[in-house]
Amino acid sequence: MLAIDGVELLDVREAARLADRTPETVRRWIWSGRLAAQRHGNRLLVSRHDLESVVRGGDSSAEAVTLSEWAGLVGEQRRSGALGSLSPDMPSASDLVLDDRHSRQAG
Repeated sequence: MLAIDGVELLDVREAARLADRTPETVRRWIWSGRLAAQRHGNRLLVSRHDLESVVRGGDSSAEAVTLSEWAGLVGEQRRSGALGSLSPDMPSASDLVLDDRHSRQAG
C-alpha cells in the first residue's frame, strides 16, 4: 500500500487480495474503465475507496453503462454523423465485440 496526498493506493495484487478476486479481474476492471487507476513507475495503482465501491457493486466512474448501452449510443452517433467522417457501413469496435460475443455463444 502507498499513500499519496492522503489517498490509500493499492497495486493490482493488493487490490485483488482485498477484493477476493484475481489480479486479472482487477486489471479487467481497470481496462474497461470500471475502476480508475494511475501508473506509478511500472505499477498500476487504484484507490482503496474506488476499489471498495466497485466491489460493493458500485462504479468509480460517474456514469457507468453496459456494453450494450454503449454500443447503442455509438451506433446512434455514427448514424447521425456525429463521429465525423467514419463510414456508417464500417464496423465499429462495438460491432466487433458484439459479433465476437455472439459467435462464442453460438459455438
